[in-house]
Amino acid sequence: MTMTTDMSGGPGAFRRLMNKVAMWSEALNYSGIDYTLDRIAFIERELAEIKDRMRQFEASQHEPPDVPPMRRPAE
Repeated sequence: MTMTTDMSGGPGAFRRLMNKVAMWSEALNYSGIDYTLDRIAFIERELAEIKDRMRQFEASQHEPPDVPPMRRPAE
């Protein structure tokens, strides 16, 4: 939705502007609890990503390196 203040007239222009102001005001009604829950969810996602990276790193440390086997010289 675009927030414009076009008051070029026409029927209902003031009503549309007031509706936009009311929607904007409603969007600002963001409680501390909502903020806290959003931050907790963000941190939980970050932690899950870090754990996944750690698992990938640990798995890569246990795999043998991709080195072809050496051939023994013919005797």
